[in-house]
Amino acid sequence: MKEKPNFDCDKYRQIAQMAQMGWWESDLKNRQYICSDFIIDLLGLESDRISFEDFHGRIREDHRKRLRNEFFSLTNIETYEQMFPIKAKDGEVWVYSKISYKQPDEEGYRNIIGYLQCIDKQTEETNTPIDFLQVNSLLYQQNNISHSLLAFLQSDDITEIINKILDDLLRQIKGDRTYIFEIDRENKVQSCIYEATAEGISEELEFLQNVAWDDSLWWDRQISEKKSIILNTLNDMPAEAQVYRDTLEAQDIKSVMVVPLLSKDKVWGYMGIDMVRTHRNWSNIDHQWFSSLGNIISICLQLRKAELQANEDRQALDHSEKILRNIYKNLPVGIELYDKDGYLVDMNDKEIEIFGLSDKNEALGVSLFDNPNIPKDVKEKLRARENVDFSINYDFSKIDKYVKSHRGDIINLTTRVTPLYDSQNQFINYLFINIDTTETTTAHTKIQEFENLFLLIGNYAKVGFAHFNIMTRDGYAQDTWYRNLGEKENTPMPQVIGVYSHVHPEDRDVLMTFVRGVKEGKNTSLSKEVRVNRGNGKYSWTSINVMVRDYRPQDGIIEMLCINYDITPLKETEQKLIIARDKAEELDRLKSAFLANMSHEIRTPLNSIVGFSSLLAETDDREERQEYIKIVEANNELLLQLISDILDLSKIEAETFDFVYTDVDVNDCCREIIKSMQMKVKGDVELTFEKYMPECHIHTDKNRFTQVITNFINNALKFTRQGSIALGYEQTSPQEIKFYVRDTGLGIPKENLDNIFERFVKLNTFAQGTGLGLSICKSIVTQMGGKIGVESTEGEGSCFWFTHPY
Repeated sequence: MKEKPNFDCDKYRQIAQMAQMGWWESDLKNRQYICSDFIIDLLGLESDRISFEDFHGRIREDHRKRLRNEFFSLTNIETYEQMFPIKAKDGEVWVYSKISYKQPDEEGYRNIIGYLQCIDKQTEETNTPIDFLQVNSLLYQQNNISHSLLAFLQSDDITEIINKILDDLLRQIKGDRTYIFEIDRENKVQSCIYEATAEGISEELEFLQNVAWDDSLWWDRQISEKKSIILNTLNDMPAEAQVYRDTLEAQDIKSVMVVPLLSKDKVWGYMGIDMVRTHRNWSNIDHQWFSSLGNIISICLQLRKAELQANEDRQALDHSEKILRNIYKNLPVGIELYDKDGYLVDMNDKEIEIFGLSDKNEALGVSLFDNPNIPKDVKEKLRARENVDFSINYDFSKIDKYVKSHRGDIINLTTRVTPLYDSQNQFINYLFINIDTTETTTAHTKIQEFENLFLLIGNYAKVGFAHFNIMTRDGYAQDTWYRNLGEKENTPMPQVIGVYSHVHPEDRDVLMTFVRGVKEGKNTSLSKEVRVNRGNGKYSWTSINVMVRDYRPQDGIIEMLCINYDITPLKETEQKLIIARDKAEELDRLKSAFLANMSHEIRTPLNSIVGFSSLLAETDDREERQEYIKIVEANNELLLQLISDILDLSKIEAETFDFVYTDVDVNDCCREIIKSMQMKVKGDVELTFEKYMPECHIHTDKNRFTQVITNFINNALKFTRQGSIALGYEQTSPQEIKFYVRDTGLGIPKENLDNIFERFVKLNTFAQGTGLGLSICKSIVTQMGGKIGVESTEGEGSCFWFTHPY
């Protein structure tokens, strides 16, 4: 007989490739997985084997620990399935894996076989994102409930099972202490009979024996009335519960959830969970799941007690079955049960609520294969009796002919379908577990909208946010955070934290010292203004605020939160305010000195005028009279100049400094000034008019123009004892002329050049004058459209100049 060609193997490979699916088998002896071609290609392996450590290390960190805990908590089942993200050859992908245990081999190793399939993180029809972590968590809770029931039924060691359930409960909720109390009403005491604690949390079981019980007190009354106690914070407790609050505070408890445990509709005890290290806002799902576990524990404890009794009380068994039914009815997820042909035979209360029915009888008998909302590919898998997980937007407007519902909206529904078999492995039912994730999806959308708004505000206000784990060197930061530190967006955070290459060296040392202190557990917060190099040697200012949010180095966690913002405009404004303040204080000081000086400056010429005027009347000597007249005239001019400066200053401050513009012959005007000033020249000083053009006319106020030059020459005469004083001008551009007065006098110290034109400044307190002349000259020149300045060398002379439009 001719042998049949072996085409099946190639076909199976093609089908597996199309379905993005491959198989694997564990080798416990060598701690390796043996993989099919698809998985080898997906993960980029060099052979068909990969070690346990390498494979688990590829699972994304936020799922890795959860999967490990679930795996070891579910070792008593024959199959297990899960979804998770894994690092593949071409990047991260989501995969679905289902496993099955094999019989032990000859050496006793109970190896595992299973398959792995790539899945899309979005549904095909709705493109709606699925919160896999939330869904897996809820599904895990349901698995936990069912496996807890199974463990009670299979084990004779009640204490071991309850302790295991309590330990698993702590891991799932991330709590600190969970316990069960039994109430002895006859003796009016209560005692802790089971307790599980997280690492680092003290055990209290031996101290909580025979504690007084009083139904009239708040805590005991709540439990007796079958009411749960849910405290997000101890502030939720009423005033009458102060005694219990003091007890909880003494144990450093921050949040508590307690549910009563029932037997025959009576409370025989309670189960509770404490949060010690942090607060927790308990959700409705937390409470329902915790209550369900409490009910299971309560039922199973009572059932076990009944089994130990010689004659099992039938009524108690019926009551327990009733509670089990209540658990089924009141589970926080919807449950549907279809027969083997796909017709609905039962549903719980949550399912009735989800689908908007008044009674389950309105839907009993409908076929799941007629439901228009279930995708065709899902129906095909169900006909093949496969386990199916899917998420859809369930549109109630499409099921009007399928079933009558009070709802007409659209919800996000996540569903797991499991085929059920009897003891003879005969298929008997489809079990649907439905979770309404609409609220979760809406919350996720709102969080995303808030995050986008936060980013927008952060960019506008130049505020950046980042968090970073020093131990793992992982973190996340906004673009604004990078820019505020002078870094490029999306730079790996380890290249920023602890490096700070663009921060000023002095500030960098402070930041790096803080990071080292955080690692050593010495520092917890920092607030620092730092200088950031923006290039070309220019620095901007950034305010950095850092705090340590989570310090658990033993768990590989030292997490820091950092908020920074650009304060360069604030720093610039601050600097301007400091300069303005200093200037105002200096002006105030100078003004006070000016007022004190003015009383002396005005009194001096007045005394001379009054005194020598009296002497004129008493002397007959002609020469003596002429001398007195000269003294009186000189003091008159000085007094006139003082009053003129004060009046000019008042006009400047009142902004009434008037200008009358006419055509002015510059050469004639300068010659007149030199001629009038010649009489004031003393000693070996020569006053000249030099370096001028043959003809020059400007449009200006002649009196103000003359006032500036005259003031320059007067100042030169005061401080020049020999040499020369020269007035001149030159054309520096087609639109500008520069006038100057150069002397060979005492000169001005370099440190005084910057404030020589300020009000009330007198470099020589012994020289006559108000200290206003140059300030008035500056105001005149500025208002005429020019600039004013001075060049001077101490001991050699000075050159005062100003420009005028030409």
